[in-house]
Amino acid sequence: MKPAVFVLGAGIVGVCCALELQRRGYHVTLVDRRGPGEETSSGNAGILSYSNVTPLADPALWPRLHRLAMNLDTDFLLHYPHLPSLVPWLLSFLRRCRRQTYLHDGDAMSALTLASIDLHRHWIDDAGVQSLLNRGGGLKLYRQRRTFLRDRLERELLQRCGIKHTPVDADQIYELEPDLKRVFEQGVLIDESISTRNPEKLCKAYARLFTEAGGEISRAAVRALHPTETGWQLTTDRGAQIVDRIVVCMGAWTPQLIAPLGYANPLAIERGYHTVLSAQPGRQLSRPIFDVDASYVMAPMEMGLRVTTGTNLVRRETQPDPRQVDRVLPRVREAFPVDQRLIDEPWMGRRPTVPDTLPMIGPAPRHRNLWLAFAHSHMGLTLGPISGLLIANFVDGVKQPFMAQPCDPARYL
Repeated sequence: MKPAVFVLGAGIVGVCCALELQRRGYHVTLVDRRGPGEETSSGNAGILSYSNVTPLADPALWPRLHRLAMNLDTDFLLHYPHLPSLVPWLLSFLRRCRRQTYLHDGDAMSALTLASIDLHRHWIDDAGVQSLLNRGGGLKLYRQRRTFLRDRLERELLQRCGIKHTPVDADQIYELEPDLKRVFEQGVLIDESISTRNPEKLCKAYARLFTEAGGEISRAAVRALHPTETGWQLTTDRGAQIVDRIVVCMGAWTPQLIAPLGYANPLAIERGYHTVLSAQPGRQLSRPIFDVDASYVMAPMEMGLRVTTGTNLVRRETQPDPRQVDRVLPRVREAFPVDQRLIDEPWMGRRPTVPDTLPMIGPAPRHRNLWLAFAHSHMGLTLGPISGLLIANFVDGVKQPFMAQPCDPARYL
């Protein structure tokens, strides 16, 4: 009989790790202070996008660096009190803003993304939640041609990775989405991307597959990990117990848990916000759109049109700062006939990111029977299933389907 495994963190990554380990014959317990998908995994744009191969460290950032540093652009907000502690991370990030590094990291991300979306399709069928999907791809839209030209390296990467994408002109944009206002000059259709109309429901559907097959979910707040002679002492707010094997999938909270084991914090926290709007009567949006010049994504959801913001680099527990939501709402109204706000306060989530944007998936460098799966940046929803498959392969000691070294936690820990 295979040993028991405890998976810490019930976001999309933790749920997928638990489900895949269970399918390999392990008895798995999933531990989280909240229910499956109720933290960061609940508030994203819901996009399972093949275009999620693009690293954040883009050479196109260099000409904008002074504007970004001064918080002049809507897609980025730097919390200045956090800047001194963030300098090492930022320097490492900027060193990666080179063409060849961008393409190299994009190749690695492509292997993860393509495999993960294929797994999502199978798991969505298994869970019987096809009704949660929007089909027809996603639109990346440009108000100015110069912005479209600025992103040419991104399109080169998509071509290099074999990701189907179709440039569209203004007339074609409005054939695809007739209710958009005429503010866009150019766009790119990511033809085969899909999106979910409720990311939290998708995560809970995968969790149901897990529990219906005998998996256990423990509602408890994880406090500490201590190695023992035979395994690990796991301490939660419900007490302490000795366990055999542990997988940590706690996102932005992972460094705090593993710091006493001697692991430095490799993360910057990309805080993101969303609000939800209704469309004016008789108007609709059939697929997610990314308004590049205005720096927001708007996605049709069960609860309305979810508008998500760009990056806010900040300490994990700093008070919410919804300025980016306030900045983008007038631009949203320029682009689409929205009506009312449907939530009183913007939702806030924390997206943990390392400088190369690639997640940390693999064994802890200096401890046995401890595996890590975190730092998925803004791609946790997309990369959940492949994270589970890679972790299960590491735990099983079997060969990976492709080179997993770019995700090795040892590169930063």
